[in-house]
Amino acid sequence: MRQLRVPLFWLASGYAGLVLILAWQLVRGHDLALERASDHADHLVQTLDAQLSGGLRRVESSLHQIAQRLPRAALSPDARGAHAGDVLSLLRSYQESFPELGQFFVWDRSGRLLYGTSLQPGSATLSEMGAQTALRVLRSDTKANILYADALDMASMSADRLAVDVYAPVRDGSGRLLGLVNATLNLAHFRRWFMEMDLPPDSLLGVFGSRTHKPLMQHPLDPGFSFGLSAGEAVQRRINAGEMVGRAHHTPAFDGLPRLYAFRKLEEHPFYAVVGMSERDALKGWHGELLFIVAAVVLLAALYGFVLMRMRAIQVQRIAARRQADEASALLRDALESISVGIVIYDAQDQLIMSNQAMKDLYQEIRHLLDQPGISFEDLTRAALASGLFPEARGHEEAWLAERLQSRRAASGLPYEQELRDGRWVQYSDHRTSRGYLVGSRIDITERKQLEAELREQASTDALTGLANRRHFMQSLESELERVRRRNTLRACVLMLDLDHFKRVNDQYGHAAGDSLLRHFADLLRDELRGTDTAGRLGGEEFAVILPGSGMEDARTWAQRLCEAVSARPLAWGARHIHATVSVGVAILSPDDGAADAALSRADAALYRAKEAGRNRVEMG
Repeated sequence: MRQLRVPLFWLASGYAGLVLILAWQLVRGHDLALERASDHADHLVQTLDAQLSGGLRRVESSLHQIAQRLPRAALSPDARGAHAGDVLSLLRSYQESFPELGQFFVWDRSGRLLYGTSLQPGSATLSEMGAQTALRVLRSDTKANILYADALDMASMSADRLAVDVYAPVRDGSGRLLGLVNATLNLAHFRRWFMEMDLPPDSLLGVFGSRTHKPLMQHPLDPGFSFGLSAGEAVQRRINAGEMVGRAHHTPAFDGLPRLYAFRKLEEHPFYAVVGMSERDALKGWHGELLFIVAAVVLLAALYGFVLMRMRAIQVQRIAARRQADEASALLRDALESISVGIVIYDAQDQLIMSNQAMKDLYQEIRHLLDQPGISFEDLTRAALASGLFPEARGHEEAWLAERLQSRRAASGLPYEQELRDGRWVQYSDHRTSRGYLVGSRIDITERKQLEAELREQASTDALTGLANRRHFMQSLESELERVRRRNTLRACVLMLDLDHFKRVNDQYGHAAGDSLLRHFADLLRDELRGTDTAGRLGGEEFAVILPGSGMEDARTWAQRLCEAVSARPLAWGARHIHATVSVGVAILSPDDGAADAALSRADAALYRAKEAGRNRVEMG
């Protein structure tokens, strides 16, 4: 067990740490749940403030408009009959247009009811008591232009709902009070907003008078229940102290349920809104989390006991596995070092992990860097560019490096070929593993590239003369004809050449001599060619030449010069000299030629005429 002490210590420490973290998480989760509930309450009370303030501003504006439009003569009790129809029509038009308002009344300066949308003049109601009080306040305060019943400590039941009266003065030009315009708030209209708000069970929402603290509206709506706050409770104390906005975590006396309250005073109106979010509902999710965490801690404790019993066996298995892993790693290293393919491995950040011997042999210029694990691929490549290792990058090293880094990100495993400074060729491929590592392979393909070049040359070259064979020559002639059609070159000629009496040479000196004569003629032909010209052997003693950029006269001059060179330079064959001549037919390439064979046929026809005319001459087609 001595070897298990450290693991057991860390296991126990980890378990204790986990328990502490879970406990901290529970405490933090508890606080966050309450904080979210408090934020929700604050959001709701802000919404309620905006809704109520907007509605009350519309109410005040309506009363002021009525007060301005009301004929001053209509405020005299004697003129009531003459103006009743017009005044009631005015009041009812506002009653229909503004759902925030209930009934409308007009009072004279002595507090007598003149007009109303529901009550008859002379009725003794609680509303008349409110009007008398409002008149006293408005006479003493000439600057007041609106009064609410709550500010007068006057709230009463009207029909089946709580009514709140709003009063606006009617004054003459000197400011003297002539009467009142009075309306009741349609609290059922405001209460509709309460029903639309997202309010969890046991949570409360209400609007109170800021002086009397009487509940004007509340949710849930229950005529036999009110959650009015007593004078000694936290929210009301803070309202009375002058706070306009605030939050409180409080357990009210009326039901004993702890809640998270948010309150807000309506700045322009004598009311304030209160929202109380149920703490029990706010912590519902947290209680589930608590049960889960407690169960997890108990389960972990059981697992800890089981782990203690398994630790010894696991330790033995771990040691054996580590030994096997070390042996496998050493075997893999030996295998990588023994193969002829260069292998390099980078981590997910493109930093070198390892490279084998074959890799270092391929890139001798940066061999010392390939022995430095941790160096980045970009630094390795920059060092290789500085040493001139990659000829293709000369003159545009930064652009080449950027393209290489970009293609490396995909690292699809496709093979690419690259020429090195010393002429060697390397085939490389890079592959990204699922964990982001990059494994690259490098193979020396110099011999293969040389063989491919030889095969390409053999496929396009006549084996005896070293000139282009018929297939390659015809491809070149087709390409030249296409340039003539595109006007890339203004003119070009094709020549057919045939050694005169070649059969006699074979019959007299043998086929070996004939082959030597063909090679000798090919050498003479090459001496006359320009860098852009193409010569080929079409078969037997028949040859052809393409002269790009040459007209008929230029081609004639060139062909005549070749004829003279062949006549003047016989083939030395042992002690003898074999003399030869050549006949030439010339044709110009035309944009109207359907194929290269058309121009070649004209040159062949000209060659036939040269033969008929005595050989060793040039004829134009």
